[in-house]
Amino acid sequence: MNIHYRLYDVFAETPFAGTQIAVVTADATLDEPLKMQIASEFGYAETVFYDPTRGDKPFSVYNEQGKTTFGAHTTLAAAQRAFELGLGQPAQGYATYTLRDGDQSVDTYQDSNSADDRLTLYARHFDFTTDRFVPELSRIAEALNIDVKHLAYSRYKPRLVSVDSPVLVVPVTRPEHILGARLNTGLWSTLLAEIYAHAMLLVAPGSMDGGADFHGRLITPKQEAAACPPIGSVIPEFIAYLCCQENTASGTHIASIERGGHNSRRSLIQVEFDFRGGNQAKCRVGGKVILMAEGRFT
Repeated sequence: MNIHYRLYDVFAETPFAGTQIAVVTADATLDEPLKMQIASEFGYAETVFYDPTRGDKPFSVYNEQGKTTFGAHTTLAAAQRAFELGLGQPAQGYATYTLRDGDQSVDTYQDSNSADDRLTLYARHFDFTTDRFVPELSRIAEALNIDVKHLAYSRYKPRLVSVDSPVLVVPVTRPEHILGARLNTGLWSTLLAEIYAHAMLLVAPGSMDGGADFHGRLITPKQEAAACPPIGSVIPEFIAYLCCQENTASGTHIASIERGGHNSRRSLIQVEFDFRGGNQAKCRVGGKVILMAEGRFT
């Protein structure tokens, strides 16, 4: 059996950035235990598998525990491979591909720019809820080990936002204060238990080098204190947070958000969303997907 793989950097402006996702293809059907072993061998959070014998649902995603659902990063990696294989449908200035898995489907797109400047995107329509009842700024600052004066600014205040799961979105004055935050895990349960949030998303205006509108960092008790994990999973909550601001007008809005610092992998995520009031939004989320390596299992 020949098992080939391609390794992509997703949401990456340059090589060795973004989030690493492998897409695996074999010339025979792989059983589930083998897929789990391969996913474990790569050591990434999730691995995409392509099986052309599965009709209009050739892509699936696994981790070392078994089959799981597509997220932002695995969706873009699968879409990139689909477009490379010619599975997309041409349109004016771009191509489209509908990624299907089980009873879920996601529309993906890729523009016709040169390979070095090509964007791959997915579209989503979601409902969201928000809540102003959040812990006091002083308690949040204590839990993050930063000065309270660096939290909240202008019109932006912390909000509990939920699309896929509850996330406490905390505005911070500058990207460097986000990168300097260090979670006190001993205060986590008492801080967030009353609002049932599973994570915090710190958001600051601007970026480290001026290349994005916002800088973001996901904080959970499971990560190392200085870690800057991928934020693709909470982009819907970030969009919902922007929608719930009083000055966000009805219409289409464009923004970009980066994650990571000078000593960690950096990602750049492009966002376009349609907001017509209420608790619903439509969005297109994308970035560059860079092919970093090709190989095979022997």
